[in-house]
Amino acid sequence: LFLFFISFSLFAQELKEATNSFFDESAVKEYGIKGIMVEGEVAEPGMVEFSSLPLRNVPVKELALINGKEKFIGSYYYSGYSLFDIISGKKFKKANEADLRPAVDLFVIVENAKGEKAIFSWGEIYYGKDNFQFLISKSVNAINPSKLKMKWPLPAEPRLIAARDAYNVRFISNPVKITIKSFPGTFTSTDSKEIFSASVTITFGGKKETIVDIPSSFEKRTYKNIGYGHGMGWKGVKEVTGYNAKDVIGAKFKFTNEELASSIVCVSAKDKYRAAYSLAEIMNRSDNEDFL
Repeated sequence: LFLFFISFSLFAQELKEATNSFFDESAVKEYGIKGIMVEGEVAEPGMVEFSSLPLRNVPVKELALINGKEKFIGSYYYSGYSLFDIISGKKFKKANEADLRPAVDLFVIVENAKGEKAIFSWGEIYYGKDNFQFLISKSVNAINPSKLKMKWPLPAEPRLIAARDAYNVRFISNPVKITIKSFPGTFTSTDSKEIFSASVTITFGGKKETIVDIPSSFEKRTYKNIGYGHGMGWKGVKEVTGYNAKDVIGAKFKFTNEELASSIVCVSAKDKYRAAYSLAEIMNRSDNEDFL
């Protein structure tokens, strides 16, 4: 009975010190974040007040693409300040509001003192299901494999984290500036009420491709959409079937890591309506929620 009591006490102590969190298993590294400026098409440019922002947490499996080969960097649990919260306090002031009032063509540029840039669309920050996937790290701990005697190295500096990206092309260190912009350019409109287009023209880097037919070998997907509009509310349940946009574009264009990190895409229709997307949210996703 005595031996059983001792064993039980040790077991109870281990349970008390443990945690139910799968991600909280190693020492935490804290970062001192320098000031970050928000500017561009905002009513009141200024420095970010981090003290007023909530901390968000995301697990990240970081994968790099080096010379065309994948290299696993490590598995981490980050705590930090999300882009959602950082720029929510900055009211945007669109330069082209008279031409397109909705914010769907806005995008966000995050950069550091080295000139490295990462671009995010307004939609991937504000219209997605997981609004807090993009953050500036305040602390990190490694999620080390329990059966291997190794530990993932912790980043030396605070970083911009894009948790749902497949490759870490938008993970830049020590960001110092955030710029909000609307997509520039002149967009022609038609008087016709028929806006269906039998083809899609894609241009990038001086190259132009027109897509008319999509090969039958391409994967088809069907999404069930629970529709809810910000203006008119509940819109019912609908199913949409289509081809993965990443595959259609990828068959015609190849992109470098820098292009994936810092390119903005504008999709426009005949009626001049358009929406901006980051190239990364179309071509560099890891969540299997691709655009059709």
